[in-house]
Amino acid sequence: MRRVVLAAAVLAAVAFACRTTQPEGTENQMPIDSVGTEPVQTVPAEPPGPAGPLTAPMDAGTGG
Repeated sequence: MRRVVLAAAVLAAVAFACRTTQPEGTENQMPIDSVGTEPVQTVPAEPPGPAGPLTAPMDAGTGG
């Protein structure tokens, strides 16, 4: 009997928690600013990073 009451209480709490806080019909409204589709972004052909190896002097613990 306790399990039935507990299951009913859990189901009622889940149903209450899953309710939306938005008013009816909100999902059907148009946005305030009609931006339209976003522009297509292209990826550059060359890979990121330096063109060649770095020639900076090494430091931070490499000396002896």
